[in-house]
Amino acid sequence: MTVAEELRRAIDGGRHAPGSRLPSERALSEQFGVSRVTMRRAIAELEGEGLLRVARGSGAYVRADMPVRFQLGDKVRFSKDLTATDANLTRKVVSTREIPATADVATRLNLRPDETVLEICMVAYADALPVSVVMRSCSAKRFSGLAEKFVATGSFTAALRDYGVTDYWRRSTDITARMPTEAEARLLQQSRLTPVLAYAGEDIDADGTIISCQIGCFASERVVVTV
Repeated sequence: MTVAEELRRAIDGGRHAPGSRLPSERALSEQFGVSRVTMRRAIAELEGEGLLRVARGSGAYVRADMPVRFQLGDKVRFSKDLTATDANLTRKVVSTREIPATADVATRLNLRPDETVLEICMVAYADALPVSVVMRSCSAKRFSGLAEKFVATGSFTAALRDYGVTDYWRRSTDITARMPTEAEARLLQQSRLTPVLAYAGEDIDADGTIISCQIGCFASERVVVTV
């Protein structure tokens, strides 16, 4: 584990409270048993992630508006992969509809271009602050009623069991930076001049069958993506 990872874990674990000043560079170097150059690089890395604010001549401070961390792996689970210090994480279904699949969604789901898909738009919140918007699409024929089951259970993992999907994995995820659409900016409660981290990926079941695709974005100033 690198020095940056150890310090990040300490911050995420609450050992350094939001808004608090970190010990001096020398003290941290002694604590972690590394050179001051190595410690300086670790602090710079966490500053780049948005976890720290460095004030020249004063020191490094844990940001009071702690960003949410998204752990990107082969299994993508909201409750496990999104973490935030002292934040209550929730999701809200904004809209659901059944529509003919677009060319992109049809390709991602391995469906015919005109096949009907269930489209579920959701916003994720850290406390009352929106951190992501996602459009989850799946076959309307196979997963009829999925949105209602998710609302009832609060978990897609639990809801999917009613359709014989006991487990699922993320096949791939593409991430890029772009400007938000008008709708995304409104749902994220941010300016259209602030970039978002856009992503798209597909989920597969134990047999390798694609069950859903997710196309959405993170508020770039509120989320740190860890791979």
